[in-house]
This record gives sequence, structure tokens and C-alpha cells, in this order.
Amino acid sequence: MPEPATLVTLPTDWPGEPLPVMPGDFSKYIPQGLGLDAPLIVRPWDDPLKVLSGPNFYGVDALRTDPVRAAPSNLPEGGVIYFDDGASDDDLRAAFSLMGLQQARRDFAAFKGDAEDTRRDRYLTQLRLISKPALHQFFGAGKHIAQLAEQTLTMEAAVLAFLNDERARWNDPRWAFSDKLSGTLGGDGDWAKESLAFGFMVENSNWGVYRVWSRPWLVTK
Repeated sequence: MPEPATLVTLPTDWPGEPLPVMPGDFSKYIPQGLGLDAPLIVRPWDDPLKVLSGPNFYGVDALRTDPVRAAPSNLPEGGVIYFDDGASDDDLRAAFSLMGLQQARRDFAAFKGDAEDTRRDRYLTQLRLISKPALHQFFGAGKHIAQLAEQTLTMEAAVLAFLNDERARWNDPRWAFSDKLSGTLGGDGDWAKESLAFGFMVENSNWGVYRVWSRPWLVTK
């Protein structure tokens, strides 16, 4: 029987030399938008000063925490979703499609890492998927892209595989609350016990940059 397809992940210090922004640095976020240095178009009847001070439709949006203002300005989908580990694959596929995941894409790099402090960082393990064009556009990694083979898993399959791996890693089939999660969010093991959940984020819809992470949440009496 052929070996099951697996996701190839890169070390967080890839490509082994400093880049303007390291793609394996989970503390940095790519903004939404085209990120293109397109020339401003000034029509004969325009006020040049108003054009120069107006929005750049081909640039990027400012990173915001307000959920209304954080929506991408040039696409209808995006955002962040949090969900329980019991969510079905069919429901997740539908959610990912609505959010703009480029589900069939295979030309991407993957970076995975564990949190140093789960209480502070609020995640257990994080997976970041970055398309090859985005590696060039936002990270300046163009000369290193040729060494990356196409993934055998699609982006959608990679996210679903990550979720299953994290369920197997953190859950205990014998108990509702796994000892592996105990204390990961400061629970006392009695009045507050940790359970497994996940988050998914569209960093940049146009260029194909996404994150998915496992996280504990507190079930209280």
C-alpha cells in the first residue's frame, strides 16, 4: 500500500538566513490587501493633493483588532473563527470555503511550532500556511522558493490533518478531560478544567496566507 500523504513542514528559522520578516515567526502577522506598488491614477479633473492623501486601493490594510474595521477592504471574506474539537469535517470545509481558504492549493510552505507558555500565548500548537507567491511578496524569500517542492496535501487537507493530529496528541479517549491539557490555561482541575478547541485565521486572502492552531479552553462548574 502507498504511504499516506503527509504535510512537509519547514523549521521556523527557514531559510537559514535573516529575511526582512521570517515566515516562521508566529508573532508577526501579514495584513490583508494586494500589497502592490501600483501607480496612483490622477485623472485630468482630479485634485492631485486629494488623490495623494486618499486610500491606496492596491496596498494593504492596517492591522486592526476591531472586528468591524478589521474586515478586508478589497475582498468579501476573511477573518478568524474559533471552534470546538468536535466540529465535523464537512462543517469545517464549508466554513473554510466561506472564509476564503484556497482549498485546492498545493504550492505553499508550512511552518509549525509549539507555544513556549500556553497561558500567555493562548495556543498549544500553531500551523502557518504561506503560498509561494506570498513568500516572495511579503517575506523577500524569492531566491529560496525553487528549493520547495509542491505539497502532496492541499491546503484544506493540511488544515484537517493538523486538527486530527492535535486531537490525537491532546485528547484522552478514556476521559472527557485529558490530563495532557491540565493546567495549560490555568485551570485548577476541579472547578475549571481544560478542553481542546481550535482557531483558524485568514491572514491574507489575496496571497494565500493562513493559520490554524490548537488551544485550551476552560470548562467551569
